[in-house]
Amino acid sequence: MFRLWASVIAFTLLRSAAAAHASETVVLGLHARVEASDTIVVGQVVDPARALVVVQHVLKGAPPKRITLTAYVDGWLVASQQKPLVRDARELLFLRKEGDAYAPVQNQYGRLSIAGGRVDDAGQARPRRLSETVASIERLVGLQARASHGGTEADRAYVAAFSHSDIEVRTWAFQTADQRIKVPSPRLASALMARWPADASDVANIVMSWRLHDAAPLVARTLTTSRDGNERAAAAMALGGTGDLTYLPLLRRVASADPHPGARAEAYSGITSMLGPGSLGDLRLGARDRHEQVRARTVVDAYNLLELEQPEPRWPAASAALIAEVRAFLAEMQGDAAPVVSNNARAMLAYIAQHRP
Repeated sequence: MFRLWASVIAFTLLRSAAAAHASETVVLGLHARVEASDTIVVGQVVDPARALVVVQHVLKGAPPKRITLTAYVDGWLVASQQKPLVRDARELLFLRKEGDAYAPVQNQYGRLSIAGGRVDDAGQARPRRLSETVASIERLVGLQARASHGGTEADRAYVAAFSHSDIEVRTWAFQTADQRIKVPSPRLASALMARWPADASDVANIVMSWRLHDAAPLVARTLTTSRDGNERAAAAMALGGTGDLTYLPLLRRVASADPHPGARAEAYSGITSMLGPGSLGDLRLGARDRHEQVRARTVVDAYNLLELEQPEPRWPAASAALIAEVRAFLAEMQGDAAPVVSNNARAMLAYIAQHRP
């Protein structure tokens, strides 16, 4: 189901490497840069004026021993923030071929400085050793190549990725598996659920996308036994995503009584995932919750249940009467005292107007 986070309506997460080419303001994760690149090399700058780099180590593709860079200065930054080429500097380069030259996949974000055996990467919380980053890239190149074949080979690649100790490999799996594979094998579903609850939120997103009915007992157990509110929130989200109506009473109980507002909010989202248009009555109850986080989420879920932007809708197309009901609910919520709620309501009304004028 199409999801909009209640607290950050305007932010769009670019999960597609291809889509991210158009944006220089989002730092792509390592796996996205690897997938977007025609070639990846460790190189040394030998002639900054001519943007000439000697290739020392090839990680992807088959570039010549010397390459020329183009579009290597980020036009989005002021001159003082730009990253010029420096003679003898070593860089890890993620490149797209453009004629006889190569352009970094995201200008400066495709050029990572190497110093003291470490890589300076804005996409990482801490600097990593070059050897660590190279090993991750080599694993990603191999797994992405296997996944590109589709079918059984892709399924097996993701089984391996979910089971891997390399967090970069697992991040790739979490962010792309449900895009590449629409119906997972039992083995792949098991590999995903083996990451529960360590990676609860990431697992929950894919459970929703794959509609993993068999995951319901496991996530329901977490929802009823965990003392961690964030874990219960992920479990509520996943439980709704399974589509197993047996657990609808449990989700309603959590939505009304859980002490953690995140768990209550995700329980309402889970109910929306289960019932689609039939969840509007539940969302009206959530709109009276004492916490603004819950009320803000119900506003977003009211929009989501219409599936106006869902490429693969689960429910029949929203009727004019249902859209009118949702519009009336959102108009009401514009009067909420909490700005995050009223702003969400206005934004959702604007989205409806955009897609169903």
